Amino acid sequence: MYKLLKDKNNEFQCEIRLEGASAKDAKARLFLEADGCEYVFKGRIEGERCLIPMGKLKKYQNLLESGKIRLEIIAEDTVFVPYESDYELDQEKKVTVEVIQKEYTPKKPIVEVKVKEEPKSQPKKKDKLDPVKEIKSYLKESSNFDGSLRSLQRVIKDPTNRKFINRVCETFKLEKKQVLKQILN
Repeated sequence: MYKLLKDKNNEFQCEIRLEGASAKDAKARLFLEADGCEYVFKGRIEGERCLIPMGKLKKYQNLLESGKIRLEIIAEDTVFVPYESDYELDQEKKVTVEVIQKEYTPKKPIVEVKVKEEPKSQPKKKDKLDPVKEIKSYLKESSNFDGSLRSLQRVIKDPTNRKFINRVCETFKLEKKQVLKQILN
């Protein structure tokens, strides 16, 4: 695969040896073929070296990203094709962009709950239900929570709601999974 650059001057170079013909009057042509179009570049032969300048290829609109490249040498009315390959057209200078889109989350009021705890020696079941009721009422007011699993999944994706639930669970030393199950009941 022969590599060509769109945005840089290209020059095809090779060494050739002609046998049975003179290199003095020989001519060199390079063909770039791509999907129905063909571009021809004329070059020169200096001794055993063949040089074919092509310039910047971005001006050739129909030239595709890849195609066929072929070298022809014409010596004493005979056409030789000593080189054929595929070519790949690329750019030396490139810019890539990755857009980072900031996710917009509307600001919602944060409600802090401070409840005076009873001594641990006398735990009451009623106290454990209060934080769950508090979370439920907060979610209904701030996020239109309707009590369904789908609604709960939507609501806990919001970082503000997630922080509130975590804060209440930490304050009352409750397991988050259990609280979420109770919210759905």
